[in-house]
Amino acid sequence: MKTEEDAFWMLAVLLENVLVNDCYTNNLFGCHVEQRVFKDLLAKKCPRIAAHLEALEFDVSFVATEWFLCLFSKSLPSETTLRVWDVLFYEGAKVLFHVALAMFKMKEEELLLTHQVGDVIDILQRTTHHLFDPDELLTVAFDKIGFMTTNTISKQRKKQEPEVMKELDLRLRRLNSLRMDEK
Repeated sequence: MKTEEDAFWMLAVLLENVLVNDCYTNNLFGCHVEQRVFKDLLAKKCPRIAAHLEALEFDVSFVATEWFLCLFSKSLPSETTLRVWDVLFYEGAKVLFHVALAMFKMKEEELLLTHQVGDVIDILQRTTHHLFDPDELLTVAFDKIGFMTTNTISKQRKKQEPEVMKELDLRLRRLNSLRMDEK
């Protein structure tokens, strides 16, 4: 980037054209939708891992929320993050799903041996912080995860939106009820 203005316009393109709407709103609606879509994709693309994590009562949003909101900038080394961003700008938001799935896939055998939620988090954090080879990550993301289209992900989002809306509405009603009780 040559100027602050160039950086601003890249951010604008990212938020308006690449990422899902409503990810960065007060209730994080879009982020909740993305997490549900990711959980479904994990079950389809990595069924053994998904089943094991469900048995541990591990919610993938424990790790994936930060990945999606920060676009991996807080979890991956900077050189790997920048390569992921290059692909993100070229291929679109489906890259976030590919990369997140790849991180689980790369540690599948190790994850299947875990017995506690904390162990899963430790493995994934250790993995992400030491992924200095972006080629390895992107090879797994696109060659071992399998093909996904933006259209498929969009359909998954539409399917999840009503449930997320219901869940957020219920949370808001509970919060308002607690506020009324305090008065």
